[in-house]
Amino acid sequence: MSARLCALAALLLAPAVCSAGDIPTALGWHELPNTRIRSVCPSPAQYPEIQGVEGCSAVTEDWSGAAFDAVNDRMFITGGGHGGYAGNEVYLLDLNTLTMSRINEPSRPVRDGCLFNGTYADGRPVSRHTYAHLAYLSGVNRIFLAGGSRWQCGFFIGDAWTFDPAADVWVEKSYVNGPRVGFGLSLAVDPHSGLVYAHDDFDLYSYDPAADQWTRRAQNQQGPGDYKAGVIDPSRRRYFYYAEADRTLYWYEISDPTGMLTRQSGPTSGCTFMDTYAAGWEYDPVLDRLVAWIGGDTVYLLDPETRACTTVAYPGGPAAVNNGTFGRFRYSPVSQAYVTCNNVDDNCYALRLSPSDTIFADGFETAGTSARNLVVPFHEPVLPARSIVLGPD
Repeated sequence: MSARLCALAALLLAPAVCSAGDIPTALGWHELPNTRIRSVCPSPAQYPEIQGVEGCSAVTEDWSGAAFDAVNDRMFITGGGHGGYAGNEVYLLDLNTLTMSRINEPSRPVRDGCLFNGTYADGRPVSRHTYAHLAYLSGVNRIFLAGGSRWQCGFFIGDAWTFDPAADVWVEKSYVNGPRVGFGLSLAVDPHSGLVYAHDDFDLYSYDPAADQWTRRAQNQQGPGDYKAGVIDPSRRRYFYYAEADRTLYWYEISDPTGMLTRQSGPTSGCTFMDTYAAGWEYDPVLDRLVAWIGGDTVYLLDPETRACTTVAYPGGPAAVNNGTFGRFRYSPVSQAYVTCNNVDDNCYALRLSPSDTIFADGFETAGTSARNLVVPFHEPVLPARSIVLGPD
């Protein structure tokens, strides 16, 4: 039962007892038993050719992210790439059942993604470092992937894909007029328009899933480079980002879904998480804060208006990993908790920063504000020619 339904039941059917996806209701970190990715990784004995130099440890260790399905309360994880791991399978953490599963088999035989335009022989995308290059399209229940560092060569590619987790089908999409290739695209979906936003070294872009079309939305003379992280605040209708070691908050007003946008910025205070570009970073609609986590007990709460950070720490937080968290730290509006899967050999964790029966400031779910109602129409257009550009690892 969702947290909002639990809250409603508490009001109408007291003393009914509810739990949001069985995540404990107490504030703080909660380990989720039996959710280790390693337990469902492909067997090295069965799939020796995909192991690379790291095996499935690379799914979380090698600069890899995740996509979160906010409507159905699920997180999808895929990663690897370069010389670390060739497996392109997808993992699912289901917060409704608190279970970890692998929803498909890895492709084989494997081959170098630089020699075959980023695909394996079965036509699926090669394993890659996924950084913050994954997003979820709630309107059509598809994972969206853009670019990444390819198995086996490590070079980046300009491509885009959708994945249907129910049908286990990858479909290649257009990358024409898309962002410059790199490792800091910082994908984020605007739930109002359904557009996917991405920021390359210099400029902001939007992708329209229905039209299968990229548009440059801002052109800047100076850029942040690849070392950055972005997030959308759907309440203020802003795409925020920061660049590593530059404690400045940058943003674009994205209420206009088609026009050219102007970058704005302001200094922050107390936001030491900005010293790394690989933080997990999410908007919290209950606290009205941008919440960042870089491993350990502490999270950072950034006020978008004052640009000041405060910290909250609860014992028992999962350890940081060497190469960052990226999209593997996500907020669940259904469970009203954060979730992270930060190491294949550790269980996933949930984090509560506010009580699970909190009612949003604007009341219960209403048209236009609920995660379940923020959907957009979609069709599968004819695939245009793909633009491929090589870049350094």
